[in-house]
Amino acid sequence: MNSQKAKKIEIEVSVIGSGIAGITTAFYLGRKGYKVNLIDPKVNSEINNLNPNNGTQAALGVLMGNIYKKSKGRAFLLRNKSMKLWKEWLIEIDHSESNIKLEKPLIKLANSEQEYQSMIEISKNKKAHGIELLDKNSIEFWNSIFEKKLIGGLISHEDGRLNPIKLIKSLMKSLDTIKVNKVEDSVIKISKNVNSSEKNWKIYLEKKDTIYQDYIIICSAINTQKLLSQLGHIINLEPILGQVIELELENNLTNWEKWPAILNYQSINFIHHNPNHMIMGATIECGTKPSLSYKQQMLNASKSSLKWMKQAKIRKEWHGIRARPTNEASPLLKELEPGLLINTGHYRNGILLAPSCAEWIALKLDDRINN
Repeated sequence: MNSQKAKKIEIEVSVIGSGIAGITTAFYLGRKGYKVNLIDPKVNSEINNLNPNNGTQAALGVLMGNIYKKSKGRAFLLRNKSMKLWKEWLIEIDHSESNIKLEKPLIKLANSEQEYQSMIEISKNKKAHGIELLDKNSIEFWNSIFEKKLIGGLISHEDGRLNPIKLIKSLMKSLDTIKVNKVEDSVIKISKNVNSSEKNWKIYLEKKDTIYQDYIIICSAINTQKLLSQLGHIINLEPILGQVIELELENNLTNWEKWPAILNYQSINFIHHNPNHMIMGATIECGTKPSLSYKQQMLNASKSSLKWMKQAKIRKEWHGIRARPTNEASPLLKELEPGLLINTGHYRNGILLAPSCAEWIALKLDDRINN
């Protein structure tokens, strides 16, 4: 064993929060050799998107990494890196029973000239990323099932969807394989350990004794604010609600063979699910409780656009809370003090950006132990 690997095994890291940011951070650090605790009161709870424990479990798992309009800057780099890392990770976490894969492609439709002009620019700049304008036959097909006339659309052959429930289950199993310690408890306080020269931080748990750690990574979405305010760090996050509705459609309404993994129209994502079921979702409202008006707004936008949605019946519905920074770019990746880092505030892109954000955290820790 080399000296760097041995040094990492001696270093104890606690990741607080078991949404996608926390799970992937724990996974990345664990596979690099760090001794990792993943702390969350629901870390061992059943994973079920109909009764979600966090925003990730209520997500649709949409990966719009390549179709992103920018070709430079922080947001582009995080997306680009994540798409590469997901390809590597999916091979590693694909256990025999999980059948986890990136479902492709993603199609985005436009019903305004302004939106279509933006798509033309993206297709010119991102051709090497598997993005192109829809051809005439494709547009004719989509117009046959839409009420409103479509101007055009884009297809991204490398973007798509990761089933969030399968993904979390696979990652959780991988955490066991690399011996990440799952701590089913609530963190009530964190503080600097001023009385010892060994471990830098103290974590006060609700049920168990205080634990001492070298590093703390906070990935707990809205709860991040409460934990950090005790240390004098002000992080401004607001809750944003994502709503998901599963609809049952009439039989033989369309040609499902032409349906992509994700269809995006007017900021609503549509996923064909089972023979005659459709999942639709959007992250569209502030707050922690779903409002009937926003739900109706999403349904009306669909029913006024898609011919066969008018007779659809609601089978299930669920929601999840995400954290959005109010005065900074999303996501928040910061080292607030030596050994205290945050990886949170991903808003709509938690699953998409999870690998690159986990890598950012790991690089920060690596820099510290190497310098």
